[in-house]
Amino acid sequence: MPHKTELTKKIKMKALELGFAKVGITNADDFTEYAETLEMGRPEYDFLINRPNGPLAGARLRSAVPEAKSIICTVWDYSKTAYPEKLCKSVARAYQSRGYLPRPDSVNGARIRLFEEYLEHNGCVIHKEIQLPERAACARAGITTYGANNFAYAEGCGSFIILNSIVVDVELEYDEPTIERRCPPHCRRCIDACPTGALAEKGRLIPQRCLAYNHWRGRYNEAKAMPEDMRAANAARIHGCDICQEVCPRNKKVLERAAHAEPFLECLAAEFDLEKILLLEQEYYERVVHPIMYNYIKDYAIFRHNAAIALGNSKEPAHIPALEKALENDNPPFVLEAVQWAIHELQKTKRA
Repeated sequence: MPHKTELTKKIKMKALELGFAKVGITNADDFTEYAETLEMGRPEYDFLINRPNGPLAGARLRSAVPEAKSIICTVWDYSKTAYPEKLCKSVARAYQSRGYLPRPDSVNGARIRLFEEYLEHNGCVIHKEIQLPERAACARAGITTYGANNFAYAEGCGSFIILNSIVVDVELEYDEPTIERRCPPHCRRCIDACPTGALAEKGRLIPQRCLAYNHWRGRYNEAKAMPEDMRAANAARIHGCDICQEVCPRNKKVLERAAHAEPFLECLAAEFDLEKILLLEQEYYERVVHPIMYNYIKDYAIFRHNAAIALGNSKEPAHIPALEKALENDNPPFVLEAVQWAIHELQKTKRA
């Protein structure tokens, strides 16, 4: 095996060759502070804490994977794309990018696979059985910093990045940590802009108040409609929310220079229809929904629920017939509750 300095250089060059924007390496020590934060956050973070091999187990890496020596961290930059405005109203940019939890048969999935194959070819044993706290790992590897909105930031990319961390059994050269928050002093723009108060203070998120969490709450076995006091703030969103990133001064230049239009997304935007998601059928799901919303939601009922809330906020009574049709379909109670709420909201608009 090459000397660790030579191997470290080879690994970093390969990551950059494959299109990652940043690459850094850190040790495999425990993430003690992260574990303490999760423990202190009970019960807000029970959905993470109670997951086998989840982030809490990953934070205690030494006991979980005793043979681990290094963590190789990468950043993939999805900030350069000019995402279609129609899609951005309903789907967060990270999911449009198809870079987060990429499908194996995608370009982004292939990039990670090729990198892992390169590591294995160079004598590294990869440990995939555990989920790392990737924001903590990437900051310790010196490639990201923290934001008050709870996102990771990379120089030149803002917070529009996808993090990936790989645990290996080979000792490499480690980078200097950048475990810090570089937000402007006294800035509260993300906190004040969050429409549901999910950002309680700098760096602290209340998941249950986050719109994104509520979009896929069924993933955590909560088959309930979105809390009524959050529905108006949801606007047209059905899969994630970018508000706290859009208002951030650290993202201003990044958003201004995004100019690359992606034909695939433009095609999806032309076909994107909340009524069709409300009445979701397999063909439309596979063709329009699944390509950018495969990450968390598998149950069609959750998509239908989210679309009902979005339609209820549309102020367009023309959607009432589609909503009434949804009442006739075989939908679970939490979907029907959302549909009935949406009809009531649009009827109020009609009477006004």
